[in-house]
Amino acid sequence: MAVSNLNLSPTILSSSSCRCCYCHFNQKSDCSLLCLGFVKRTIPFSRVLRKPDFESNNKLIFNATTDTRILHNAAATTKATSTAAVEIPVTCYQLVGVPDKAEKDEIVRSVMQLKNAEVEEGYTMDAVISRQDLLMDVRDKLLFEPEYAGNVRDKIPPKSSLRIPWAWLPGALCLLQEVGEEKLVLDIGRAALQHPDAKPYVHDVLLSMALAECAIAKIGFERNKVSLGFEALARAQCLLRSKISLGKMALLSQIEESLEELAPACTLELLGMPHSPENAERRRGAIAALRELLRQGLDLETSCRVQDWPCFLSQALNRLMATEIVDLLPWDDLILVRKNKKSLESQNQRVVIDFNCFYMVLLAHVALGFSSKQSELINKAKTICECLIASEGIDLKFEEAFCLFLLGQGNQDQAVEKLQQLQSNSNLAARNLVPGKEIKDVSGAKPSLVSLFILAP
Repeated sequence: MAVSNLNLSPTILSSSSCRCCYCHFNQKSDCSLLCLGFVKRTIPFSRVLRKPDFESNNKLIFNATTDTRILHNAAATTKATSTAAVEIPVTCYQLVGVPDKAEKDEIVRSVMQLKNAEVEEGYTMDAVISRQDLLMDVRDKLLFEPEYAGNVRDKIPPKSSLRIPWAWLPGALCLLQEVGEEKLVLDIGRAALQHPDAKPYVHDVLLSMALAECAIAKIGFERNKVSLGFEALARAQCLLRSKISLGKMALLSQIEESLEELAPACTLELLGMPHSPENAERRRGAIAALRELLRQGLDLETSCRVQDWPCFLSQALNRLMATEIVDLLPWDDLILVRKNKKSLESQNQRVVIDFNCFYMVLLAHVALGFSSKQSELINKAKTICECLIASEGIDLKFEEAFCLFLLGQGNQDQAVEKLQQLQSNSNLAARNLVPGKEIKDVSGAKPSLVSLFILAP
C-alpha cells in the first residue's frame, strides 16, 4: 500500500501499555544528487547480516491502534487507560534474521547473537531497551505461539504482521536494519514519520533509515555501481541533516567526506549512461555536478577531490554533446583570463583545464554554431582559437581559417584544403599538440571538426 494511502484504523490491542503522544512530524524530502558529497569504501558501515528475501503477497500494513482495557484493583474498581500501538508488515522470523522454516534452536541462537551484539552508535537508550524487549517478545512468540510461528508441515504460514507499542518501533527498525532488511526499514520508517505518534521517536527512526541507506550504498559499491551507492549515501546524508541531534554524529562527517571523494567517479559514471528519457534527470544532475567540481577546482577549494584534472575533464567532455559542452561554463571569459599567462588566475586555470580540453571546447563551439547557424558561437570559437594561439604558442591556423570561412571572411578553397588536412590528422596524440602529455582514457583522442558536427544536436 502506498505511503500516502495508509490505513490508520482503530483495533483492539491486547499487550502491555505504552506511552503515546499526539503530535505531528513532517518528513523532509529526499536529497538529489546535488547534495554532492559520496561514501568512501572504508567507511565503517553498519553491520549487516544477510538473509534470503522474505516473500509475501501481503500489502504494506501500518495501522495506528487504540486500546481501552479494564484493569481490576483490590477494591474491585475498574480504570480505563488508553494506549497506542502500531502494526508493521513483518514476521517475527524477519525481525531475528532467520528464514520462516528455521528450527527452534536456530531461532534461539539468532536471538542470543542479536541480544549480545553491540548496537550502533547514536541510538537513544530507550531504543536500546525497546530492542531488547522486542527480541524477548519475538522469541517467545516464535517458540510458544503457533499463530506467529506458523507450521511448515501443515503449510500454515507465519503471521505476516506484528502489532507492537509505538515505543518499540525504534527497536524494531534497529533490528530490521541489523539483519539486512533495508527496504522494510525505509518503507516502515517513511510511513511512521507521517503519523503524529512517531514524534517522540523521530531521532531513532531517522538513524535506522540512514543506516539502511548506508548498507544499500555498500552493496552498490561492492557491485561496482558507484552512482547507486553515491545516491544512497546522499539520501543518508539528508536524513541525518534533517534532525539536529543527528547532525553531530561522526557518521555524518564520514559520509560527507566520502561523498566528496567519490563525486568525480559518480559524475563520470552518470555521464556515461545512455541518452534516454529515463536517464535525463540524472544526466542533468551529473552535468550540474561537473560544473560545481570545475568551480571548486578553479577556486582552489580543498573540498574538491579531483586528483588528475586533465584526465578527468577529458573523460567528462568526451561524454558530453556539443551543446552541453558549450553551456557548461562561460568559456569565452575563461579563455581571456588564460591569455594573461602571468596572472594567478591563468596559472590556476591551467591546472584544471589543459589545452586538449580547451581544444574540445573550441570544436564544440564550431560544431554547434555550424549546425544551428549561430554566428555568435563561431565568433566565440574564433576568439578561443586566437587566445589559445597567444597563450600556448601552438599552430591552430587550420582551425582559425575554418572559423573565418564560416563567418564569410576567408577563401573557400584554402579553407577546404586546410580542413581536409585537419581531418587526416584528427588524432590529438598523433599531432603531438602537447608534447609529453598522454591522456589515459582511450576515448581521449581529439575529435575532428567533422566528427563534432555529428555530435551537435
